[in-house]
Amino acid sequence: MTAIDEPSATGRLLPLIAGAGAAGAAAALLALRLAGHDGFPTDPVGVLALAASAMGAAVAATRLTERGDRAAGTLAGHLCAALLAYLLLAAWAVWAVESADPSSALAVTLWSSAWIPPLALLQLLASAAVRAGERTPWTHRAVIWVIAAVTCANALLTTPGEPFAGLPTIAPESWRTALEPIGVLSTLAGFAALLLLPVTLWRAALSSAGAARARIAVAAAGTSGAPLTVCFCLLLALARDPGAVTPALGSAAFLVALAAAAAFSTACALLAARGGVGPRQVLIVIRGTGLAAAFLVVTAIGTLIAAPGVRLGATPVAVLIAVVTLAVVGGAWTGTARLARLLSVQDDRPAPPGALPEHSGADPVAVLTPREAEVLAALAEGASNAGIAAQLVVSERTIDAHLRAIFVKLGLQQEAGANRRVRAARMWLDGKARGKAP
Repeated sequence: MTAIDEPSATGRLLPLIAGAGAAGAAAALLALRLAGHDGFPTDPVGVLALAASAMGAAVAATRLTERGDRAAGTLAGHLCAALLAYLLLAAWAVWAVESADPSSALAVTLWSSAWIPPLALLQLLASAAVRAGERTPWTHRAVIWVIAAVTCANALLTTPGEPFAGLPTIAPESWRTALEPIGVLSTLAGFAALLLLPVTLWRAALSSAGAARARIAVAAAGTSGAPLTVCFCLLLALARDPGAVTPALGSAAFLVALAAAAAFSTACALLAARGGVGPRQVLIVIRGTGLAAAFLVVTAIGTLIAAPGVRLGATPVAVLIAVVTLAVVGGAWTGTARLARLLSVQDDRPAPPGALPEHSGADPVAVLTPREAEVLAALAEGASNAGIAAQLVVSERTIDAHLRAIFVKLGLQQEAGANRRVRAARMWLDGKARGKAP
């Protein structure tokens, strides 16, 4: 059972502090907007979306900490701080550039890379929601170090030519990149790092069963927001050329996408950390992720179809885009429904005859070590070896060793027609029902 912590004074004040920071940053950017600085960083929709997402992360930090999920609560607090920093840096950069302040170069350099850390933090937050213990998994360390290196490389190698002067970030000609091959490698390394947690967690979810499968799948969906946001950013460049989306509109859309990804991952973290995830909740999360991916596919194909170089008439373009939209969105709608049903299936099949050994009133699981008890508890929840490893932050080889020791201590031999995992899980559940399981 998850321990419930009393919220600290700082934890209780965090939403108020975040609210004050978000209000101050938003007010500064909107004031610059009213003063005539109408670049995309001061776009009201993007500014308010980021401020609201930061507030949501602050509230999530308090709730997760109260539930005893300290690692996830800390990461939610860091995500809130990163989003607020991005807003404040935007205000500083716009003011410094427009007023020709000597600090403008530094402000723009920091602002131009401040959107990268939130992508890593929203992933780490969703992943931490299904972790047990204080250990940091190697996948988290890899994401942290790679994204930190990518952020530094972006700040050092890439500079905007004339920031906020009509060519915002999605316009390639508005950026100068020193040592361009290194910049490309840095971008590829960052995207690969953002795929690490989604791949790991989706594998763990699909190989698990029962309640563990649903929880891990929700966390996996939460980590998928970061690579989808990067794909959206790349798509915006495609939508401008060969498409005809204006740079300012595309860049403002990116701000909204970043805020939406952070809010979605925060919601997934709260849901996964809560424990029981119902079929309807799984469907909403999985369908939302699938439809977001479908939107990207439709927009990319539609942009290519409508590009001026294709030279199709208005009617053929409209028909083709309609067909693509129906096919892709319809496929995503149906496919996500099936995947959600698969992830929500509970394994309630009765144990085969003779699968449960007769035992006395003494609880056999009492002989397990605390770590073995954690492994068996996750197994009883339906987690696969990969799912247990993801939650307990150990390797699958270590889980294999723990399970072999558990089977020996519980006296479970490999027998024809009997599954030792099922028998061990039932013994754990029986002990828990009698109040004897650790």
